[in-house]
Amino acid sequence: MSRVQQILSRRVHIAVFGSGLGHAARMSPVAHLLKKEEGVTVRFSSFSHAVDYLRKQGFDCDQVAPADIEWRNEGVSVRDTFNKSPMLITNLFRQIAKERQIIRRFQPNLVLSDTRLSAVIAAALERVPSITVANQLRIHLPPRYHTARLKPIEGFSAEMLGLFWSRSRLTLIPDLPLPYAICEENTSPIRILKKQLRYVGFMTSTAKPAPGKLRKVSDMLNLSDNGKPVVFANISGPPETKRDVLDAAVKAANLLKDRFTIIVSRGDVGGGEEPRRISGGWLYEWCPVKDELFSLADLVIVRGGHSTIGQAIISSKPMVSVPIRNHSEQYVNASKVDKLGLGRMIPTPNLSARRLAEAVEEVGSNPAYKERIEKVGAVARRMDGIRKTVEIVNSLL
Repeated sequence: MSRVQQILSRRVHIAVFGSGLGHAARMSPVAHLLKKEEGVTVRFSSFSHAVDYLRKQGFDCDQVAPADIEWRNEGVSVRDTFNKSPMLITNLFRQIAKERQIIRRFQPNLVLSDTRLSAVIAAALERVPSITVANQLRIHLPPRYHTARLKPIEGFSAEMLGLFWSRSRLTLIPDLPLPYAICEENTSPIRILKKQLRYVGFMTSTAKPAPGKLRKVSDMLNLSDNGKPVVFANISGPPETKRDVLDAAVKAANLLKDRFTIIVSRGDVGGGEEPRRISGGWLYEWCPVKDELFSLADLVIVRGGHSTIGQAIISSKPMVSVPIRNHSEQYVNASKVDKLGLGRMIPTPNLSARRLAEAVEEVGSNPAYKERIEKVGAVARRMDGIRKTVEIVNSLL
């Protein structure tokens, strides 16, 4: 095969965890760059809402069996997850079988797995090299179950899972190096993985939207007319977990209508893209100008998702974070934001419209939050996680 034929035949299969949109959102720009600049043919696999999102981005995406924790309105349901563990294990094996079919049909040179253990195992069985992208390698128990007596169980399970993750050539951590790593506790060293971990930076574009686009969005939402600080409430996560925080954000907009303009995104994939007026701001079902609003906002309201926190840091926007209840990974991320002084965390059980409004006022009026996130944001902007990941993938093709 000639060199030209080798280049034209390069294929990468990207397997994405489907709960929420954070994993799909960070792999999408990686895939676009691989296609545009490297001429690589890309195909995805995922489940749940990520499938629709990736197809909407123009990618081919195979749907696999869902393997996720169980959700209720208040967040993660530990009891339901435990009760459905036999089904989760069955679906994991179904995922492995499906991934093997995809690999045989697509014949990729490399499998890029974003937190999809089934894809790593399938690639190993098919003797195709793989790379893992993950901001969580340890499964922590929810805060109310997190006791010293149970901590050894977490460590043992992490080492056992590490045996499977280690089948990848490399494990890329889409975060800043210590001491700024948001996912520090979720990726703290697993002995078998120590030598293959690489911190590559957040997989969020470091480029600001064009000034013309920013003016257009600002004019559409009348942001420059009233001179009030702008708050962007980007409410992501499984639909079952968003009701209370959306309700609090809309009510907080009314409470703060004389001091702030609050723009709320419901994050409903396939929802209407036109904003509608609410008291104190605007409400989107699906926000098509998310990047522009991250740039225009003075501060943001987020959950505890790693990708969204990364975008806030790159944009140097102080945060008020409301992690999903019982979601240990999000709780750890939001706690690190609080610890670094980049914003305030409100645990979901303590959430109310008034508490949210008070946190927005505190973060918006205290310049120390802005100073600290400007410092960390400068570090983040020097690390281009998207391009670094593409370079690593390209080196293994």
